[in-house]
This record gives sequence, structure tokens and C-alpha cells, in this order.
Amino acid sequence: MPSGVDKAAAARRLGLHESESGLSLNKRSLLASVGGVLGILESIVPTLVFVVVYSATLNLVLAVASAGALSLVSISIQLVRKKPVVQAIAGAIGVAIAAFLPLREGGKPADYFLTGFLWNAVYIFALTLSVIVRWPLIGVLVGALNGMGAGWRKQKSLYRKAQLATAIFISVFSLRLLVQVPLYLNDQIALLGVMRVAMGVPLYAIAIWFSWLLLRGSISTRQ
Repeated sequence: MPSGVDKAAAARRLGLHESESGLSLNKRSLLASVGGVLGILESIVPTLVFVVVYSATLNLVLAVASAGALSLVSISIQLVRKKPVVQAIAGAIGVAIAAFLPLREGGKPADYFLTGFLWNAVYIFALTLSVIVRWPLIGVLVGALNGMGAGWRKQKSLYRKAQLATAIFISVFSLRLLVQVPLYLNDQIALLGVMRVAMGVPLYAIAIWFSWLLLRGSISTRQ
């Protein structure tokens, strides 16, 4: 099972910075791994705007339109900044789906958050499957960083650390669903929005940091 991941992509996904002295985790590389300042705003502001506008007006169309417009503005800015067209199109489709679900016949305001649940479920499935088939995805990234190919799987210590690091990310995505789905089922819009923001970028950044603490001794310091 080839990794298909180059060193630069692997470093970016693990939040690492590559310099002449080797690989390390710093504030700038961590920020880049979660999408940079614009990416963070894109993940936070539309949700907050949706919650605030809906709570203040109880006008679902206005709330969805306001959040969707901000998301499209962010996508446009990133496209101008040379964001890949495919990624921008995928983002626009995501915005359209998020707008459609609560506005469809039989929809409800809390359905605005359904796409987030779906993505978390997809990540849980993919990461869990990688562990089950004994190719934990974090190990694939470390193998790419070290130029080891599939050789990392033969190192028992590294393999176990890769499994644990992958499990950290599985736990993050699972915790989001465990906390947020009950809020969705009870139509707790405001609290759901707050938890979506609080358990988004901050929780993901913490997972990256813990993974670095776990794996830094197994990642080549010289590239």
C-alpha cells in the first residue's frame, strides 16, 4: 500500500516546519496546518454569524444567506490568492449543501450543522479503517517524511506510536460528534454553534501538538 504522499505534503499535514536544521513544530507551521488566519476565520465566522443572526431574528433564510455569503467571500479571497480551483469548487459545493439542508422542505435550523457531522464521520471511518488494516495514516505521513516508504511498519516502536497518534485524531473527531449530535437532536442552536467553534481549530491544533510530542523522536531531524 504505497503512501502517495510527498515530504512537503506530509510535513504540512502534521503541522511541521522544514528548515536547514530539520523538522520542527512552531506557531507558524501549526497555524498553516489549520488553514492559516483566513482558514481559521472561514471556519469560525460563518458559524458565529449564522447563530447570532438566527438567534436575534429567528429568520432562517437571513441567517443562512448571511453565513453563506461570508463563506463565498472567503472562498473568493483564497481563489484570488491562488487557492487550487478544485479546492475552491469543493468549498462552494459545501456552502451550497450547508445552505440547502436547513432550507429544504422538512429542514430545521440545526440542519445547518449536518455537513460538519458528515465530514467528522468520514474522517473517523477513514482513520479507523487505516488502523484496522494496519496502515495507520499518521504512520504513512511519518514514513513519507523519513523517506522510508513502507519500512516504518517494520519498526515496532514507530508503528505503535503511529497507531496511537492516529487514535488521537480519531478521538478528536469522535468527541465532536459525541458532544454536538445531542445538541443537534435537541435543537440547541446557540450552544451547538459555540461547541462547533470551540471543538474545531483549537481541538485539532491540540491533536497535532500531542502527535508531535509522541512522534518527534521518530521523525528524521535532517531532511
